[in-house]
Amino acid sequence: MCYNVSVKNNVKALQEKYGLVLKSGFNEHGYYQVSGFSHPKLPVIAQEHPNEFELMRWGLIPSWTPSEEKAEEFQDMALNAKAETIFEKPMFRKPILTKRCILPVDGFFEWRTINKLKYPYFIFPKDGGLFSLGCIYDTWTNKETGEIINSFGIVTTEANSVMAMIHNSKKRMPLILDDHGWQKWIDPKTTKEEIELLMKPSPNEILKYHTISKAISHRNVDSNYKEIQDEVKYPECQTT
Repeated sequence: MCYNVSVKNNVKALQEKYGLVLKSGFNEHGYYQVSGFSHPKLPVIAQEHPNEFELMRWGLIPSWTPSEEKAEEFQDMALNAKAETIFEKPMFRKPILTKRCILPVDGFFEWRTINKLKYPYFIFPKDGGLFSLGCIYDTWTNKETGEIINSFGIVTTEANSVMAMIHNSKKRMPLILDDHGWQKWIDPKTTKEEIELLMKPSPNEILKYHTISKAISHRNVDSNYKEIQDEVKYPECQTT
């Protein structure tokens, strides 16, 4: 699972990593922490337009969705797409072949359970850069309003050993692609077999992590602020 990310939209970092020219008017304002359940619009690099960033809504709505009511239901269900079943699920089996994208993030958040209590962690790149998360997307037209919505979901894999320790209830993690991998991911010539090979847990060595404030877990508290990523130590997590 991956439902909370940091997307600060640092223009310099994005240009250095991906070598893309950002459109004029690109909004550098991002999020220190944002939940997928708020369905934010985030900048992705899509298979159809690999030379630019475009904003898409987090929470995939399949192109064949019949109504606005169903669209709202689907986008909560499709914040993530499991790599193990992605070629089988009706929502995902076409996008994984023809509509793949990359979401650049500064890090993501996950919770560890110890003695039935949950402790939040921030997981971020050891090199101080960005993670390239493998995602899929689709385009849906609201027949009632005519609105066209581009939306995406993050692909998840089984956890590596670090993430199995942190996300010890579900043992999942987002698909993190290296520089070669993300370019292959959005290449339309990439085959199904090559896609399958890309969908694997990342090496432990690229991850850095620490526990953070439990304020992120409070529904009535706005946790989109810089200090939410700061380390807060808990004795239970240091000795377990």
